[in-house]
Amino acid sequence: MIQMLYSPRRIPVLCRGEVVVAGAGVAGVAAAIQAARANRRVILLEKNNCAGGILSSGLLPSVIHMSDGEHLLASGICREMVDRVAGAMNRPANYCWFNAHPEAVKRVLDEMLSEAHVTVLYNVHLCDALTEKGRIRAAVVMTPNGLAAVGGKIFIDATGDGLLAMLAGAPFEYGAAADGEVMAPTLCSYFTRINFDAVPEKRRENGLGRKEWQAAMTEGRAPLAEGHFVGLFRNGPDSGTGNLGHIYHTDVLDPFSLSHACVEGRKQAWIFRDFFRKEVPGFEQAELSATAGLLGVRESRRVMGEYVLNEEDYASRRHFEDEIGCFAYAIDIHSGIADIARQANVEPAIAARSYARGENYGIPYRALLPRQTVNLLTAGRCISTDRAMQSSIRVVPGCMITGQASGVAAALALGRRQSLRRVPVAQIQELLRRGGCYLP
Repeated sequence: MIQMLYSPRRIPVLCRGEVVVAGAGVAGVAAAIQAARANRRVILLEKNNCAGGILSSGLLPSVIHMSDGEHLLASGICREMVDRVAGAMNRPANYCWFNAHPEAVKRVLDEMLSEAHVTVLYNVHLCDALTEKGRIRAAVVMTPNGLAAVGGKIFIDATGDGLLAMLAGAPFEYGAAADGEVMAPTLCSYFTRINFDAVPEKRRENGLGRKEWQAAMTEGRAPLAEGHFVGLFRNGPDSGTGNLGHIYHTDVLDPFSLSHACVEGRKQAWIFRDFFRKEVPGFEQAELSATAGLLGVRESRRVMGEYVLNEEDYASRRHFEDEIGCFAYAIDIHSGIADIARQANVEPAIAARSYARGENYGIPYRALLPRQTVNLLTAGRCISTDRAMQSSIRVVPGCMITGQASGVAAALALGRRQSLRRVPVAQIQELLRRGGCYLP
């Protein structure tokens, strides 16, 4: 390998805030809005040109499992977002399974961030963290004018990949312990010119194409060897988004593997378009209108914190004195390799381990506090968990629950001039309840 020397140079300061949030996916948005509503100066950094992450740029079809069947667990900013997106789409909100249009998500999040007076910087790429004895002084970003520093007092890593935490020196884990396997990502796709009148009414909203794909697999005529077919989900009068296919054997932290996955995902989208046109009633004239601008990554770094939320916690429905939220989505580990039997077993495994109505587990505040850091919180997929629990917490409501909690903790620490580890958890919980969040 050729080694190249990096020469440190003076980096201009672009701006300063009290709270700097890296990543404007749903976790980062919740963190930024919550901290800004507490009258903190918040800067939100995002590599894409809009907020929402996987729910907007990534064309994720649905917000799922906000509730455990009895309690609305994602009852804070997540519910507010879903209610407002539903209003923009002129359709009722559904807290079990809500199909969101990506453009409605973008519009609503723009409005919510503006109303909260969050300073949003789009099209900036996180490059480095300037640290001193575990304390982040500034995040270094690439802008159209080159490198620049964004200073802050408290930082929140909502990058999904745990990138800021890694750059700041926090320990992390990645993939399966035995062999490093990582769940396969998906490049979602957007379809139009669908005739939903030709689709049986009970099947119009969710999981279109599943029945037909299963038949094609059984009969040996499926165009791809895919044993875990999620389906297409309606989000408009003649449109829907597809959570279709998996790109197996992908290492999402390897830039070459990641680039290959994007190309492969686009190839798959055309294959699925042809399959739907041929096999699924109502799709005879369907058009593939877009593929996602953001790869749907399911698994990345897990930043190790003061507590590691683990599979035993899930099995025992464990709750904690310092919990900042509750969640109930099942352990959902997609196969990372091209093994049809393993792929086909994913959904039966989810069903076998799903909670009964009204059951949930707690998320401790300690899981948001990365080790070996002073002024950093995590939110979303990269919080401190084992692999099994990351597969549960990674969906939109879980990410927004942890994001809102990190925003509360950051604002409180600043207000009390205390370290993140000395903020009274009872006060975090009280402010979360005031913000509409569910805590038992």
